[in-house]
Amino acid sequence: MNPNNRYWWFVVVSFTIAFALVISLGFFLWQQLSAAETQLILQILKDRFIYVFGLIFVLLAGLGFILDAIFNNYIIPINKLTEEITLINSVNPSHRIKVEGSKEIMRLVNAINVGANRAQDLRGNVEQKIQMAKADLEEEKNLLAAFMAELPEGVLICNAEGRILFYNKRAKEFLEGQSENDSPLNKSGRFIGLGRSVFGVIDKSVIVHALDEIAEKLKREEMNIAVYFVIVGKESNLLRVEAVPILNQQRQLTGFIMIFYDITQQLQVDSRVDFLLKNLSRGIRASVASIRAAIEAILEYPHMGQEQLTKFNKIIHKESLALGVILDNAAIDYSSHVKTEWPLVKMPAQDLVETIAKRADNVLGIQVSVESNDLEEWVRVDSYSIIMAIIYVLNQLKNEMGGRNFSCTLGRKGRFVNIDLLWEGSSIKMETLKKWDEQPLMIEDEGIPLTLKEVVGHHEAEIWSYSCRDAENQSYLRICLPAVEVVESDNIRTMTIVPESRPEFYDFDLFNQPDQTPELDNQPLSSLTYTVFDTETTGLDTRGGDEIIAIGAVRVVNGRILHEEIFDQLIDPKRHVPIESIKIHGIQPEMLQGQPLIQQVLPLFNQFSEETILVAHNAAFDMRMLELKENQTGIKITNPVLDTLLLAAVVHPAQENQNLEAIAKRLGISIVGRHTALGDALATAEVFLKFLPLLAQQGIHTLKEARLASKKTMYARLKY
Repeated sequence: MNPNNRYWWFVVVSFTIAFALVISLGFFLWQQLSAAETQLILQILKDRFIYVFGLIFVLLAGLGFILDAIFNNYIIPINKLTEEITLINSVNPSHRIKVEGSKEIMRLVNAINVGANRAQDLRGNVEQKIQMAKADLEEEKNLLAAFMAELPEGVLICNAEGRILFYNKRAKEFLEGQSENDSPLNKSGRFIGLGRSVFGVIDKSVIVHALDEIAEKLKREEMNIAVYFVIVGKESNLLRVEAVPILNQQRQLTGFIMIFYDITQQLQVDSRVDFLLKNLSRGIRASVASIRAAIEAILEYPHMGQEQLTKFNKIIHKESLALGVILDNAAIDYSSHVKTEWPLVKMPAQDLVETIAKRADNVLGIQVSVESNDLEEWVRVDSYSIIMAIIYVLNQLKNEMGGRNFSCTLGRKGRFVNIDLLWEGSSIKMETLKKWDEQPLMIEDEGIPLTLKEVVGHHEAEIWSYSCRDAENQSYLRICLPAVEVVESDNIRTMTIVPESRPEFYDFDLFNQPDQTPELDNQPLSSLTYTVFDTETTGLDTRGGDEIIAIGAVRVVNGRILHEEIFDQLIDPKRHVPIESIKIHGIQPEMLQGQPLIQQVLPLFNQFSEETILVAHNAAFDMRMLELKENQTGIKITNPVLDTLLLAAVVHPAQENQNLEAIAKRLGISIVGRHTALGDALATAEVFLKFLPLLAQQGIHTLKEARLASKKTMYARLKY
């Protein structure tokens, strides 16, 4: 309750009680008087009414002054004293009490401040010793953090639900497509951040496939537990991804690490090398043919001198051998070079065809009956791309032939493992296969940025169409994959086992975070993810046409402000900016010229803040400004909202001033960039984190409890 309202309630109640006591006492005395005495009193009141009234007024006024002095010198100071002691003992040890009151209250204030000084000195000594003890550990932590951040490979660590627990700068550049100084409007529309879902930047089906393959490898207890696949990053660059599981002590999946390598440039180089190699091959073969032709010419003229003939024969023969060696070495070097950039992993051929059958049924509704046999052959493949390629072929066969039932057999011929897809009907022409070769591998909403020809060529495989000789009206496609002849040693990436104790350098508490769901009410405030934001506007008249000219926001995850994950964007309001507003926020009209419109900015802000709790100071105003743009932008902000203005009234009800500067001063927070959208958002985030332990002291631990407590404050009645 507002202190002024409380004071007037106190005055009214006090006067009511006093008046009732006086009336009751007067009535009792009046009953004890005789008729002559009552007549005398009435006569005195009649003759001296002004004096009697004046005396009563003076007595009441005196009582009022006494009540005011008691309230302001004892009651209000005691309430403020309680709140400020809580501040000192919790979030701001450097705070000192400045309360005006009676001499007794002031002596108490001085004693508390002296004790606070001593406690702060002791705390400072203890913290200094702790800091000294942690210095070496912190240096190692910073060294590791810098090392991880500057790795040439991108690294993402996720929990089992796909929530991002760690990312480095390279991963952000690969997947989000912006540098640190870029405007949010330059983003690719994909945001990477702690607590965000990795499925917002990488297709879920790709990751699910990788995790399924990891699970199969765990069942088979294979040594090489990593899986590989290729995705598209920013600006359509190709990224090779190595996924490694993170297991607990019971070997259960608790998360996974993804390591990203940009292979775009390398593939371009490979294409150029391929082109040069082919030209080189043609040139060499032409030279060889010329040499051989010369030999034939010499042989046709046997009368050439023997010495000269022998000399030419030796030269021609030597050059022919040398050219052959050069050609063979170039082809071998090229083949090994390509394989190192897009690695292939060994797997049983039987497992491959069974996986293809399952995917065909799930994705296309195609039934593939796999004929089991005792053929224990292994092939070397990139499982995701080769499965996508064969599923694509099945889809094309379904569209071409109209059938949904196929048989699949495995066989070995020479150095190839043959996968035969059989169906009832005529065979596919080679011209049709060539058309399929040039098409990108797209099936429903899933695909990879490669053609069938590229995938087949990378696997050194072949696809042929046949008609069955033993059965009428039956045909098949044969996919020939090179068999693995010898078990080769691989560079094995082993799984990561989480130790029983926490790691030294990083806090991975988010492994155990509950998944973000719409039912957030009963979750602890400390476990939620927040977007703390602020807007700057042309004015404060929400109904009079004032517009948003800036939005600033920062994410808060696991009780930490993520200064690297910010949203800061100016907006062209397409209207005049009053000089009164410019004096407050300092945003000049020329700064807004050429900036994006609200229709462009609000969708990005909505994406930046998705699946989080919105926090703002005086959020009613900011949310009203956003609400007014729903029809114009088509964006409706539906996130739960917490208001630090209301929370301040919950934790500090006796304080009269609840603006952001006053709250920050009480909490010991320095505001940098006041009245800029991002500056106020950062200050509000610090205030909010300071409020969490204060709310907990009042028994407010969950989102629902915080919202209900906010509704009971006087500020909740503000409307815009």
